[in-house]
Amino acid sequence: MATTKLWKFSSRLDTLIDYAINGEKTDEGYYVSGINCMPETAYCEMTNTKKQFFKTKGIECFHGYQSFDAYEVSANDAHEIGVKLAEELWGDRYQVIVTTHLNTAHVHNHFVLNSVSFVDGKRFCNTKKDYAMMRKTSDKLCYDYGLSVLKQEEKYDKFATSSIYKELMKDSIDYAIRNSKDYEEFKVTLAKLDYIVTERNGNLSIRREPYKRNTRIERQFGNEYSIQNIQKRILETQPEFHEFPETYLLVRKTREHYSNIEKYYEQNKSPLIALFLIIAKLLIPSMGNPLKENVTRITPQMIQALKQMEEYSKQARFLCKYNVHTEEQLIDFEVTTHTQLAPLKSERENLWRKHKNAKTPEEKQNIEQKIAEISKQITPLAEKLKTCKWIQMRVSQIKKDELHKELREEEKSQQVKPKKKDRGRER
Repeated sequence: MATTKLWKFSSRLDTLIDYAINGEKTDEGYYVSGINCMPETAYCEMTNTKKQFFKTKGIECFHGYQSFDAYEVSANDAHEIGVKLAEELWGDRYQVIVTTHLNTAHVHNHFVLNSVSFVDGKRFCNTKKDYAMMRKTSDKLCYDYGLSVLKQEEKYDKFATSSIYKELMKDSIDYAIRNSKDYEEFKVTLAKLDYIVTERNGNLSIRREPYKRNTRIERQFGNEYSIQNIQKRILETQPEFHEFPETYLLVRKTREHYSNIEKYYEQNKSPLIALFLIIAKLLIPSMGNPLKENVTRITPQMIQALKQMEEYSKQARFLCKYNVHTEEQLIDFEVTTHTQLAPLKSERENLWRKHKNAKTPEEKQNIEQKIAEISKQITPLAEKLKTCKWIQMRVSQIKKDELHKELREEEKSQQVKPKKKDRGRER
């Protein structure tokens, strides 16, 4: 059985994407998929769609949620259902990120849906008809996968919707605690996740539209979420913060990675690395040339370009690490990794079936421990497969861009400029 919800999101799109694709909740990014966009560059692609149709203001996106009963569905099936749901509802017109979170007993999917269509620039409105179609499609997919389905009278159960809201709220608070260096930044992070934050008489309350009542988080979630304990958790759980601004560190790190990749290419002349260096050279001008030693001004466009280049550098480093020089070698590496991964995934699926039929809590706990151990082996292999897939998509796109560039240059060269008339002779 799956319950669904879809909210409008008017705050920071990049913050919501970071929250949705959080590696700690998505098996290190294995359960992250992009529809009409790539997860690694989704923010840039969605923003470019808005700019293309001059619709950069208003609702940033829509945040969807699909939650299953505790231990009713495996992570693989949950993610497949989420991807199919998004493709059927929005796949022909909108860019969507689908992620599956495994951090609670209730495996659940998140959807980040761009508010502007990449086809014609029309905005998504989320009418009652749209949401009814989302529930109907979700029920159909659950039925196809042998899961229980909500009864008609339960579909409008306010308690079920409220439970989703509270679970999402708690998840958001934990995310803000882990990603803030102090209490003030914690409140700012919640605001970026589209929550209205109120602090009064030593109590912290939050809410988000369309809900009208504030939720006092300490009363709702216990003493661990008092202001004092939140401040304590922020100090205890956060990694060391450097004294340099993050963007300057990114410039320095990107410069070092780029230089190392160039040296590797000079030594090995890898065709795949050459393609990635083409992209890097195209990005460098828009970044204000970050390879210079002294960076005096860092613009938002430069920061975004740096993040993109860092993703490309990560994929290029992957090729260097595993000595993959050609597309044939990349395919061979993918096949080998898949061969290692398949029996582990099959074993985990069998354990999930045993878990569903387990009769005692002790038996379930033992199976859960085995699942966790296998997941630790699956994660690095799944990460390799995901990187292979992204590299293949990236290489294909680079080749298309290069071909289009060559065709445009050829067309320009074939165009004959009209000769200027000799006015003196005309007279």
